[in-house]
Amino acid sequence: MPPQTSAAAVSGSYPGAPGAVMYARFRPAPGRVTMPDVCCDLVWVRERLFIAGPQSRGQVSAHPGEEIQLLNLDPLVARAWLGVPVAHLTDRKILLEDIDRDCAGRLSELFASGRAADLVGLPVVAGRAARAAASIKAFASVRLAAQAAELSIRQLERLFGDRFGLSPRRYGRILRLRRAIGAIKQDGESLAFAAAGAGYADQSHFTREVRELTGRSPRFLLPHVANVQEVLAHTRDD
Repeated sequence: MPPQTSAAAVSGSYPGAPGAVMYARFRPAPGRVTMPDVCCDLVWVRERLFIAGPQSRGQVSAHPGEEIQLLNLDPLVARAWLGVPVAHLTDRKILLEDIDRDCAGRLSELFASGRAADLVGLPVVAGRAARAAASIKAFASVRLAAQAAELSIRQLERLFGDRFGLSPRRYGRILRLRRAIGAIKQDGESLAFAAAGAGYADQSHFTREVRELTGRSPRFLLPHVANVQEVLAHTRDD
């Protein structure tokens, strides 16, 4: 299992603590759609700091037109910082001070002073959950991911709920969708080619997944994918 670190212990090491994958400062446009995401976000808006958990389905962007700062976190790091199962955060946005007031205070100072980007760095998290997640990112089945982590499938599902807030299958489906959308948006690939490259059986399979995970057709979704969530580096393999 990944080593557990309390938020209080981590808070003393800012700035420079690893864990943030991406920093962004932006104003969401009205009607934009955020992609499903396996990561967690620290969201600074209206001078308040929220923690947003993994997003199992696409949603219309919140706070259109308002300035937002966002730190995108590896969920394993969020789990270690906050000491709560990530499943408690899935599809939710919660004031960070309601979980850990001290951690929220220190991080809020960084956002307010414009230094939140100092936290960007590669996550350094080891253990069974990280090995299983890496296997799924590499197109492994849930069964093979469990073998890589030396766990049964049932044990892996429990571990994923705690560390990632998603089932292993849902985690893989979201990564695959983001990989395909990234190939289309960033590389200009056709729907059929991007679907095949991401591991879909065919374009129809891809279209069904887009509808299932975002509630929209690919034709509608692609022009409206939210600016901050335009599938950076396809799957965030770093």
